[in-house]
Amino acid sequence: MPDGSSMCPRCGTASSPGERFCRHCGYDLMTPTRPLTSGDARRRVAELSIGRGVSDEIISPLWVLVPLLALVVGFMAGILLLFFDLSTGGFIIFLGFAVAAFLFIYMNYKLIDRMNKHLAREAALRRAMIDLILARGQEKGTAAAVQPYIFALESIDQGARIGERPRSTLWSLAILIPIIGIVLYFYTLYFLSQFAFDHDDRWHAFAYNVYLAFAANGENVPPPVPRSPQDRSFLLYLIITIIFSPFLIYWYLKLIDDTNNHFREQWAFEDGLRAATETLQ
Repeated sequence: MPDGSSMCPRCGTASSPGERFCRHCGYDLMTPTRPLTSGDARRRVAELSIGRGVSDEIISPLWVLVPLLALVVGFMAGILLLFFDLSTGGFIIFLGFAVAAFLFIYMNYKLIDRMNKHLAREAALRRAMIDLILARGQEKGTAAAVQPYIFALESIDQGARIGERPRSTLWSLAILIPIIGIVLYFYTLYFLSQFAFDHDDRWHAFAYNVYLAFAANGENVPPPVPRSPQDRSFLLYLIITIIFSPFLIYWYLKLIDDTNNHFREQWAFEDGLRAATETLQ
């Protein structure tokens, strides 16, 4: 690369001159490079799939109701206690609001944290799949046939690395900042919505090109699950929420459920690819 930086041979992350270890996957950048075999790439895909239950956490949609439940219980208990002791009743109401706020912030923290972990895993997974296709093309003498798909995969991968950035989990505290907190909170919903609503489109384009590339190599890998179009506009959701605030509950349900579905569909494609390639010669 012109500035003296290089790419990690394991996950493709850019490294600065003089760095010993990859900042993303920890690979020793001083290790002498050798031609990557399809066996190496298959093992890397399998390695990245093993830990997906941690990075790709399936979150129950019921999380949306937990802060509301704490709020309602605290408020109702406080109202009842007001008839016996004003100070105790007031404290219980305050405690209910405080617990609800904590649970709401924690829910946002979980959404941001799993987004970051998934983006990191998927970035490494995309690189491993590209390496696997390249290695198979070289081993089978079909490198020219898969080249158009490699170009598409590299383009999608590069677009993801530029457009899908990890975000600090401190954004979950944005709502607590006076005055501008509400603006920062909606910005948090903006990048969470980008991940939940748009990230899946990019992955499906990548997975479909992986399927086509293996077909060009003469190898049968199951295609990704067909997608049904989803109308998930951040601007539309924002406007509806401003007009009718309870819509925010539905918004969170979609943030959670759409991402859960993305994980499951991606896992199915990974499993199909691994099953189809583990016996390749």
